[in-house]
Amino acid sequence: MREALLPVMSVAVLVLTAAGIVWRARNKQWVRDAQLGLNAQPRLSLILPVLMVLFAAVMVVLGVGSLEAGFTFGWGYFPLALAALFIVGFIAWIARRPFPLD
Repeated sequence: MREALLPVMSVAVLVLTAAGIVWRARNKQWVRDAQLGLNAQPRLSLILPVLMVLFAAVMVVLGVGSLEAGFTFGWGYFPLALAALFIVGFIAWIARRPFPLD
């Protein structure tokens, strides 16, 4: 029972992350404000995506290591890595949008 907890919770985090991204992407005012915030401090805005990519890499390494060691809960690390990459992709999507003119 406990072995299935991490993969199930990881998939729940992935689904909630994807739903949150879709919800935020539909709010044009929030996207505009996020874009302005990313533009205000471009170097500082790179810290979160870089840390998220490192987190995703660590999750993949932990997942592969756990599966190689014979632990079935190792599959739970891969949805967490994918959720982190979704966030990085969303930040990149916001940063690459045309700058608002209003």
